[in-house]
Amino acid sequence: MRPINLLPPEVAEERSRRRRAGLLVVAGIAYVLLLVAGVFFWQHQVSAARAQVTLQEEANRRIEGQLAELADAAALQAEFAAKSALVATALTNDVDWGIFLNDLARMLPERVWVESFNGSIAEGAVGEIVGQVTFSGVGFDYPDIAEWLRSLGSEGFKGVTGPWVSTASESSIGDEAVVSFSSSAALTTGAVTDRAQELIPEVP
Repeated sequence: MRPINLLPPEVAEERSRRRRAGLLVVAGIAYVLLLVAGVFFWQHQVSAARAQVTLQEEANRRIEGQLAELADAAALQAEFAAKSALVATALTNDVDWGIFLNDLARMLPERVWVESFNGSIAEGAVGEIVGQVTFSGVGFDYPDIAEWLRSLGSEGFKGVTGPWVSTASESSIGDEAVVSFSSSAALTTGAVTDRAQELIPEVP
């Protein structure tokens, strides 16, 4: 059965108009709420981005500080290397003459004594021979001078090699006949110290 509308057309039109107005209000409210949600969302994104920027700036400052410290360390390392090289150069073929003479006194034959000694390092010397030593001394007889040469050239005294007597002549001390002599030998690396390594600390 077909429904019959007894209301006048104006009422139906008014209801339709109100319905459309209500829908428009609801749509407007939804749009405003959507805009508000969008604003809050983007504000949150901006705040998060600013926080990231702040963290990155702090990280950059830390890195810059570390780089500055490393620059200072590099300068100190370069200075250390330069001074280490200076010490190593100054102590190239370094000989502790006190130890050398002490070793010489230990191996000196009983009937020989040394009156003078001179030692020199050859500049720029390389290899086993680093310089020369010369002696003048006295023995009671020529066999004593031969014993001096054997002792000076023995394995027990590694500081020299190839000793020889350049002059030997008879003389006397009071009533005692003696033989005065001059002797030389090549100075070897056996007399060289390791003081350069001791003075230059090892840096990890």
